[in-house]
Amino acid sequence: MKKLIIALISFVIFFPTTDFVIAHADETKSYYAKVLQEAKFYSQPNEEFGLFTIPSSYFVILYDNAGENFYKAKYQDLSGYVKKDEVTPMDGTPTSPFPNETFRVFNDNGLNFYEKTSYESTILGKLNFLDSYTLYGIQIGEEPFPNSSNAWYYSKITTNGQTSYGYAFSYYCDGFESFTENTEYFPEITNELVFSTSSINAGGLSDTVKAIIILAVSLPCLIILYLLLSPSKKLKKPRGKIFARKSKDYYEFNEDDL
Repeated sequence: MKKLIIALISFVIFFPTTDFVIAHADETKSYYAKVLQEAKFYSQPNEEFGLFTIPSSYFVILYDNAGENFYKAKYQDLSGYVKKDEVTPMDGTPTSPFPNETFRVFNDNGLNFYEKTSYESTILGKLNFLDSYTLYGIQIGEEPFPNSSNAWYYSKITTNGQTSYGYAFSYYCDGFESFTENTEYFPEITNELVFSTSSINAGGLSDTVKAIIILAVSLPCLIILYLLLSPSKKLKKPRGKIFARKSKDYYEFNEDDL
């Protein structure tokens, strides 16, 4: 009996059924939110880390909360944050959620590409003369010399396979007045947004789930160890003797048993 119990427990541990397999998580539920007036895109959930102004009438994708005042968001190929009171979640999927604007450099010697909106910041690379670059948005910064401009274009460059995001001084680029308006509109979501997954991600289990799995695996092992080490009970022999004997066609009994 002991061997049978050990075999059954071992089968459960080493040959689990497919129902016991942990599923990969589905994508987190996300929402499109429209910028109705003006909104900043941030690198951190803090007003001091604004990267640029998102063009009015376009969308961002919200995929999680980031404290009381910010959402985690995606805008084109960027991941960052937006303030909750600057975007309007909507129940719909726009066909053109992001602008598709570019700009060119008209400085013969190219244009330095900076980490921040200042000539004093780190130079990340150089923009080439007459090449086109993605325009994510505009950030107001330093005006390097009088009567020039304080507008900087947030963009990206790729050098030796490495992509860097930063700023180009707009004075030496295409003049730009405004982004083309996006007229797509959907019913506004007034309820609190719920960001959830439908199953557990095997690569990122919580501490509680890990503890439950460890306990579930350890308990059968302890039972097996106990069964292996516990002494077997010996069968006791009956104390009395049976005197009934069969001899040919008759029986002999001990008279004390009568």
